[in-house]
Amino acid sequence: MLLVAGTAYWTAARTDDGANGTDTPTGGAVSEPHRIMLAGDSMTQGANGDRTWRYHLWNHLSPYVEELDFVGPYSDPATRDMILPVPTAEEEAPPSPDGDPAEDYREGGTGRDGDASSAAPSAPGDEPGPGEQPDGGVVWPGADGDPDTAEYRDPDFDQDHNALWGRTLRDASSSIREDVRVHRPDVLCVMLGVNDLLWPVTMEEMEYRLRGYVEAAREGNPHLRVVLAEALPIALAESDEGFALRVYAYNVLVREVAADMSTERSPVVSLDVAGGEDWDVASDTYDGTHPNARGEVKIAAAFADALAEAYGIGRAYPRPLPTEAAGE
Repeated sequence: MLLVAGTAYWTAARTDDGANGTDTPTGGAVSEPHRIMLAGDSMTQGANGDRTWRYHLWNHLSPYVEELDFVGPYSDPATRDMILPVPTAEEEAPPSPDGDPAEDYREGGTGRDGDASSAAPSAPGDEPGPGEQPDGGVVWPGADGDPDTAEYRDPDFDQDHNALWGRTLRDASSSIREDVRVHRPDVLCVMLGVNDLLWPVTMEEMEYRLRGYVEAAREGNPHLRVVLAEALPIALAESDEGFALRVYAYNVLVREVAADMSTERSPVVSLDVAGGEDWDVASDTYDGTHPNARGEVKIAAAFADALAEAYGIGRAYPRPLPTEAAGE
């Protein structure tokens, strides 16, 4: 998911899913959907050294979905330049982002404007060792994750996505119409909202943002199928009652909005990852927020089940899920 984007955002360098992507209008409904856009924040983008849940979903679906294609404007995981520590207690106020991370984002693992030298310098001996925390207290997902490069632990999957560290539902609403129009997904899988909830916000405002996001996506493709995931629990909820209540209310809202906005032409379903997969913050995250290998599999399994049940895409994820972090 998440969370708050660092100050070194980069100019958007958005990939195109084919030569005709920008100029090809969305047609009618497809009988066999295979283009899937995974939209979200840091939980979906992941950090360098992650596999990400996108990896597990791709490798599960690819044997069953002919011409499976993950689509979106980005392909990299996050690097250290993008990230500030995630608050885990009420007294740790999250830094407020200056705007949509997409406005200054450039892929490729370099700093602002593509200059690697713009990253904060470090003195000899300052680099964290395996399992330690790099600058700012950020915990990285694996002992072999290099904070200064944008590399997946296993690159063997379609890496295209529409997720950015620190992204809010409000920010994403401003670009989702064009993202859908250009990249032409048949299905939009969304896990957004927790960054909005870090600050006091009314549920009326969150409903406005959520409905606006879905409506804008439909303007890009009137036949779009949508999966709206509820916000996952994070450690902050254990000490910040206000945040916990906002998350609870938002998740109720996701279910209600999905049911209300769903149509035969553009169906919308809600997804409770935490409830369906017995999510445990201590066991399923590496820092109280972001999924570890075990958490990645749980998110992938939940989305796989939703895609299979609601839209006939692929098969349900095999159970039981692995109890140990595969590949660690």
